[in-house]
Amino acid sequence: MSVIEYGADVNLEDLRCQLTSRVALLLIGASGSLMCFLLPRDPFSVVSFAMLTVVFVLSSSVRALVGARPILARHLLVWGLTGVLLAAMGVFTAPWLPFLGLTLAFPSAMLIAGSGFATAGAIAALAAWLVYSGTRLYPFPQLLIALALGVALAWMVVRTLYTALEWAWTMQQRADHLLEVTRDRQGELSRALKSLDLTNMLLRRTQRELVVARRQAEEARIMKEQFAANISHELRTPLNLILGFSEMIYLSPEVYGEIQWSSKLRRAVHHIYHSSRHLSEMIDDILDLSRLEMVGFKLNKALVQLEPLLREAVEIADALFRKESVRLEVEIPQDLPALEVDRTRIRQVLLNLLNNAARFTEEGTVRLSARQTEDEVVISVSDTGVGISVDKLPHVFDEFYQVDRSLHRRHGGAGLGLAISKHFVEAHDGRIWVESEEGVGSSFAFALPIPGKRVPLSHLEVDRPPEPSWPEIRPLILVVDSDPTVATLIDRHVEECDVIQVEDASRLEEEVTLHHPRVVVCNVPPGKRVDYDDLISIPVPFFQCSLSSQGWVADDLAVTACLTKPVTADQLLGTVERVDGVRDVLVVDDERGFCQLVQQMLEASGRFFEVRHAYDGREGLQAMSVQRPDLVFLDLIMPGVDGFQVIEEMRDRPELANVPVVLLTATSYVEDALSRRGSQVVIHRPDGLGPVETLQCLRAVIDVLKPRYDERSAPAQALGTHVNIDV
Repeated sequence: MSVIEYGADVNLEDLRCQLTSRVALLLIGASGSLMCFLLPRDPFSVVSFAMLTVVFVLSSSVRALVGARPILARHLLVWGLTGVLLAAMGVFTAPWLPFLGLTLAFPSAMLIAGSGFATAGAIAALAAWLVYSGTRLYPFPQLLIALALGVALAWMVVRTLYTALEWAWTMQQRADHLLEVTRDRQGELSRALKSLDLTNMLLRRTQRELVVARRQAEEARIMKEQFAANISHELRTPLNLILGFSEMIYLSPEVYGEIQWSSKLRRAVHHIYHSSRHLSEMIDDILDLSRLEMVGFKLNKALVQLEPLLREAVEIADALFRKESVRLEVEIPQDLPALEVDRTRIRQVLLNLLNNAARFTEEGTVRLSARQTEDEVVISVSDTGVGISVDKLPHVFDEFYQVDRSLHRRHGGAGLGLAISKHFVEAHDGRIWVESEEGVGSSFAFALPIPGKRVPLSHLEVDRPPEPSWPEIRPLILVVDSDPTVATLIDRHVEECDVIQVEDASRLEEEVTLHHPRVVVCNVPPGKRVDYDDLISIPVPFFQCSLSSQGWVADDLAVTACLTKPVTADQLLGTVERVDGVRDVLVVDDERGFCQLVQQMLEASGRFFEVRHAYDGREGLQAMSVQRPDLVFLDLIMPGVDGFQVIEEMRDRPELANVPVVLLTATSYVEDALSRRGSQVVIHRPDGLGPVETLQCLRAVIDVLKPRYDERSAPAQALGTHVNIDV
């Protein structure tokens, strides 16, 4: 049997039980009414009364059995009524009696499968025997037709009902399945949303860190450029003296009079002169680069004929190709268009490319060529030099990059010419690139746009890149304390930071990894100190203090818990669940209304509690002496014997020493304890504090803590507040 058929059968059985009960109830009412109707009749029909009595007893029996024995009750009802009808046909002569079988066929077919046919067959057989024996004058043909139609109709109704039940069960199963799938999807969606929230939080944190890192890198870059510019300018002053005097000694020695120069001295002066010139060129490159990146530069653009500009650069660079092994070839068309460029900058780009080609080509040719495309002019400088390896091509335009980084490299330069050229070309909305094959040669090319042929890319000339418009993400503080009011207190007073509570200190390392806080605040009772050896793996500053917290009042008074009024039902029941086997609860509080509130909260939980009340400390101790409670809810401040005295008395009695106590208080006991015992503030960072940070901490403490010269007569037992900075 399939699940659907089984479910339909279960529903059909429930329906049959309900129908049996209702039919029996209907027959009880009908037979009882008719019996009452026949009693005063004269003459009194004993047979009719007996028949009705049988129906009444039969219906009552069915009604009694339908709950415990439903199948027996159905069979008793169907076959009992069939027997009563057959007996009535044998006793009474009324011609309409056999037609009552029509009303019996429907419930019979519903209650017992196939019973409708059996009931109709029995009625038809008895009617035929009575008609053919001449005892009754029933309209037999009409009776047969009526019984056949009734039985067929009952069978179709029952089959339709059974099909409907199967459909209903199928729909119910499908609905349950869809509900289960929906619940699973909802759970997956909830987990996905939670994961998405965590991912968004991590993304915002990463974005914040990237923004900070980018700002720091930008500031470091600006400082580097300023340093490079400053140190270069400082170097140029003495270098100019060295270069000037060495040039005069080397090129114009006659200004110093009739002096006999030895060849060794002239070679030394020659080396000084050329080395100083090389150093001067390197400083000029550094100055150019620092000027470009630090303050930007402006282009003096004008409409320039490109062909004369290229010829002019070739004439200037002609001195680089005077050695016979290297030949400069020029291929410049006459019809190159005029471009809007800075003449000086483009000429410097050409000279840099030609200078590189000359230095890296031992023999062969260097070719300068230009060609016009649809929307730009491409200028290239190719050589037959040593070439560049594939792994070094992406870095040739980087600042200070040298293809040959060895100490004995043959080619000079500081690695700035190509970086400067890249700046100049991109400032003209152009592009520059290199193609090279090691051992064959290199080809450096740059393209400049033709005016009106294409829309130039936007080029922002700013001192520093604009700051991204990220949403503001505030720094985080992790507060280690089980009392949420401590985190709320810090959040209220440190408005520039977000505060997250960490109830369990064992999860601190995990929370630090997840949230990347600015600082960790650990709230501890006065006199307690955290072991910093356990905090080596936490890479953030650690701040230990003693703020007002109900979380450690329980430890101070050696009680189970401490609840601050107003107390919610969840807090109350959560505290009760921490104690095993609580049945007898004693509430000691001078507020009678609060005692009633605690009792109602416990009763509303659905669990059985015996709640007793005591309205002062002495009455509470007497109640404990009469019957030891499983749990005591104790108010601290009461007239007469207060909660502190009750706790001391309980600890002195062996039978009450181990009774769990939960404090219910609205007092400032924590502040009083802090004032009596003092507190301490400890700042710890694993990697120590530098001198500047120590001085900044000192400045912050000086601004916050003011001297109190008028309190020199304070009691000696007050410990005060200690500030320790661990480095």
